[in-house]
Amino acid sequence: MCRLPVRLPVRLPVSLPGLFCGCTLAFARRENTVKKMHRLYQIGGLAGAILLSIGTVLAIGIPEASAQTGIPETSAPITGAWCYPSGFSAACLNAWNGGPWVDVYTNPNAQNDNFTAIQGADGNWVLEDTGGNAWSGECIGDAYNESGKADTSLDPCGFDGTNAGWGTQFGLVTAGCIAGDAAFYSLRWHGYLGPPDGWANGSHFYLNRPGEICFELT
Repeated sequence: MCRLPVRLPVRLPVSLPGLFCGCTLAFARRENTVKKMHRLYQIGGLAGAILLSIGTVLAIGIPEASAQTGIPETSAPITGAWCYPSGFSAACLNAWNGGPWVDVYTNPNAQNDNFTAIQGADGNWVLEDTGGNAWSGECIGDAYNESGKADTSLDPCGFDGTNAGWGTQFGLVTAGCIAGDAAFYSLRWHGYLGPPDGWANGSHFYLNRPGEICFELT
């Protein structure tokens, strides 16, 4: 008599419903992981863009105070002798011998020390000679009104930038100065108006001094 082989049922390690449920759960976990990684990538990109923007601003080298920091949009003219105090002396802006050169003078009471800071509608400032001399009405700018000279003479003012002489446009900066003082930031030279190191009577002022130089109005 011939016996046919009998196949026993195969036992699966998990039930079919459990198997499908486990696959679904694993897929859902993988999908959540992908979404989280994508979100982290987006956050990382945003952070990178912010850091890049900050780095760009720092690289440009904008002064601590912008050209108009602490100054209202419009301001009345400010007239007087503008002097940089140093020890027992001061370097005052002076239309030397009535102009056109603007040199250091240590006497703050001379007529040729009289300059007026005037703000134009464009927000920029000029320093106009108002000392009643032959060059009155002209403004501090590049020597000889030549673009490559950073020392100072009296040039056409060019209020609001119209027909302005080279180097006559400034930002007036108060941050970093004591109350009532101000520094003049050259918008052309990206430096400050100030005397040279070791200045004396008759030294030229320059428009490209690297550090903030605060003038006292006397």
